[in-house]
Amino acid sequence: MRIRINDIECRFRQGRYEIVKWQPNCYYGKQEEYLENGWESDGGFLRLNNTSIQESIFNLPETSYTIATLHYDADEGCCDMKTVGPRLLELDKPHRDDFFAVYEYAEERIRKEIEDLTEEPEY
Repeated sequence: MRIRINDIECRFRQGRYEIVKWQPNCYYGKQEEYLENGWESDGGFLRLNNTSIQESIFNLPETSYTIATLHYDADEGCCDMKTVGPRLLELDKPHRDDFFAVYEYAEERIRKEIEDLTEEPEY
């Protein structure tokens, strides 16, 4: 399942539902610049001193960070939301509006997915 409105998306990843915020990737297309500035390619990473950056980050026009995770509570028949620190509070009004719209759609879809999985087959 993926639901995205503007920069806010709910997706199922690594065994959980998460709501993320997408943003422009400041590393996108800059790998050569880093190499010219002394970074060295080593096993899928660029390294300089004690710092490393995964090379794949240079190929992605956007990056995301998790704002909240959703966990289905079978006893209550709904999702519990756990936010990551104050990230939800730090969203501006348009992003907050998108967050709650995505959350509303995701809650409904997750509930339906769980119901479909637990329904008794008809014979």
